[in-house]
Amino acid sequence: MPSARLFLLLGGVSLLFVGGLAVEPLAWTALGVDGLLLAAFALDLLRARRQPLEAEREWPPLLAQGAAAAITVRIDAPAGRALRLRLREALHPALSAGPLRHELLLAPSDQARRARWQYSLLPRHRGEPEAGPLTARLLGPWGLAWSQRPLLPPEPRRVYPQVRWEGRVGHLLALAHRHQLGSEPMHRIGVGSEPYALRDYRAGDPPSRIHWKATARHDRMITREETWERGARLVILLDTGRAMTSSDAGRSKLDHALAAALALARVASGRGDRVTLVAFSHHVERSVRMTAGSRGLAAAYGALFDLEARLTEPAYDLAAETALALEPRHATVVLFTSVADLAAGELLRDSLLQLERRHRPLLVNLRDPDLETLARRPPTSPEEAFAQVSALEILLANRRLARHLRRAGIRIVETPADRLALDALESYLALFRQRRGSGARLSGTTRGV
Repeated sequence: MPSARLFLLLGGVSLLFVGGLAVEPLAWTALGVDGLLLAAFALDLLRARRQPLEAEREWPPLLAQGAAAAITVRIDAPAGRALRLRLREALHPALSAGPLRHELLLAPSDQARRARWQYSLLPRHRGEPEAGPLTARLLGPWGLAWSQRPLLPPEPRRVYPQVRWEGRVGHLLALAHRHQLGSEPMHRIGVGSEPYALRDYRAGDPPSRIHWKATARHDRMITREETWERGARLVILLDTGRAMTSSDAGRSKLDHALAAALALARVASGRGDRVTLVAFSHHVERSVRMTAGSRGLAAAYGALFDLEARLTEPAYDLAAETALALEPRHATVVLFTSVADLAAGELLRDSLLQLERRHRPLLVNLRDPDLETLARRPPTSPEEAFAQVSALEILLANRRLARHLRRAGIRIVETPADRLALDALESYLALFRQRRGSGARLSGTTRGV
């Protein structure tokens, strides 16, 4: 590629061609100089192409949506003349709004040289976009030609949902990581249900605790000691339907809900709960049964990081049937969704009532800011008036749905996106702080839909 210096020299030679109109030898001189410049350009380009260069890109251990990440590119060159480089990172739109460019100057040296380019990325979308290729333009030793070459090929990089949290959510996650959530005092009434040990029968022990096989084996009465379950069962249902596609400030409802659901899974796993995550739209998209420990969390993030919302209606009934099939025993079912449709609200009600027969459902409803704005903003046209009436009808239907579900004993949390994770965590933990059968409401984060 010709450099600016070559164009300037060729521009000067063109003046000789103008003079050649009056003096013929000048035209022949200009033609000869042009030939020499073109030959010099070809030689300069060849020398630039032969200049050895090596590159290495260093990534942080984790890329998360909305979290700044520092990337380092190292350029190695052997000893020799001064080098002028122009680097270009061709980044996927999920990683950056456009390509990044940088210019480096390596001073002449008798030893191998290393230059470093460090830049910051703010991943915009989850998934597995490609980073690169990294291309470089190297100026020839005479400054007449730029030689362009790829230094690094494209490479896919995973961008995960939000991982690091501040404030109360971060505190709860830190307690879960240190397995200290279970140290919080809880009110417990009644007997436990998890086997603990065997001992000799004592007067007053209930007959239901007698271990008949051990009694027959030892020829004396043996009874079971039971303790409280060290881990509850949790099923997280994540709606990936049409209502979750809307976005605000560059993040969709699904982005917020997925990050909150994984944060809840981390806290529940830290408590010792057995966690299952199910993502659904018109069918079951993903199903992950987490194992204990960090490997289970890593598997959950790896299975769900690239979830995308679909322009279909959510099959709440199918999600309820899946939860019932996955957990035949009593469990807590937390459903993350955004109710923005009258028909979907009716199906949601029937599905939660079906779940409530065996499980303890908790509905976490993500508010729709566009719907609320439309309902409150004064209309300026007949079309906006009709749209406002529809929005008000949906909001009123949601309130009726909330009252009906509460009367059936189903807990509901309505929350905006910026409080979704906190309200979901506190509402889940509040379930274990209540006395059984007290019928007490949740904390102040629980409001009508």
